[in-house]
Amino acid sequence: MSLFSFITFVNIYLAINYFGDILAIHGGGSAFVIEFMIIRLVIYAGILPLLYKFVRPRFRRLVGALDKEWRAAGLVPLMFLFIQIMVLYYPSPYWSWNNESWNKVIIITVYLLFLAVYYLLYIQANAIVEKYALEKRQLLMAQQEKLWESELARQKAAVALAFQQRHDMRHHNAVIIEMLKNGNVNEIEGYMLSYNAALEMSKSTAYCRNPIVNSICNAYAEKAEKAKIKIYFHMTVPEQAGIDNVDLTCIFGNALENSIEGCLRLPKDYEKEIIVTAKYMDGRLRIQVENSCNEEIVFDGELPKTQKQGGGTGIHSIIYTTEKYDGTYRFSAGNGKFTTQIVLNAHKAIP
Repeated sequence: MSLFSFITFVNIYLAINYFGDILAIHGGGSAFVIEFMIIRLVIYAGILPLLYKFVRPRFRRLVGALDKEWRAAGLVPLMFLFIQIMVLYYPSPYWSWNNESWNKVIIITVYLLFLAVYYLLYIQANAIVEKYALEKRQLLMAQQEKLWESELARQKAAVALAFQQRHDMRHHNAVIIEMLKNGNVNEIEGYMLSYNAALEMSKSTAYCRNPIVNSICNAYAEKAEKAKIKIYFHMTVPEQAGIDNVDLTCIFGNALENSIEGCLRLPKDYEKEIIVTAKYMDGRLRIQVENSCNEEIVFDGELPKTQKQGGGTGIHSIIYTTEKYDGTYRFSAGNGKFTTQIVLNAHKAIP
């Protein structure tokens, strides 16, 4: 991939130099140099915004999707670099060509062919990216469906309990009145505690106003409780956060899944804790997930190396989704804590 990028930009640099020279060739001395520099500056000023807006986000998607295909892709700019050098500098350099030279037609044809091949390469690579993105989206939608089913089951249980409580309220009151008549205050206290415990068992906590995020938090809070992991939520996520529901599932689901897995790798007697903070301010959703971890986490650059066989997809899904919203991410570890920090810009998803 690095070879592909480097040789591609060498090709672009040589092409801009050639066109700058051709357009400024009628000048002489310092006038030629100044004109040449201005023309190159104008060309770069026109190309850079296009590269940043259209090429950069799509290239990022290719980086995550293509693997060994980069080896074949690297041959394309290498081939064009060889052709460009041969046409521009051999057997005579382009500045010595006369106006009737066919080399000018040849080099223009080469550049058009260069663009056409790159466009075809982009279409083929983009098809691969779309395939992977569709598969990933289907997995996330399946995960979201399970979360909704879990939330629906909790809601049904809460409704059923409410009906039962309403039906049984007279019986509870009768029991309490009888205990009061007999002066059994201690028994009343025990009875009320057991009654409150029954209510707590079916409680679905409202962590925030966003239904998707709330469902995810409830599902993973239940997992953490079963694994004896303390989990705390500090959430202010509105009902409409300007972020696709599938992308919310990806970010929160993968971050919480990774935090629970990190805690489960600790010894049994180790105190395990997860703290989740999410704040929505000024059109940005800021997320931080902090969990207990061991001190053996190894980083490859800015990213942590996975500690399970065939793992690492969760981190890459978070990165892909974050970049889709032109956001930022950061992973860090220290003092027995692993921290995931994410910022998403609402309503700025890159198609």
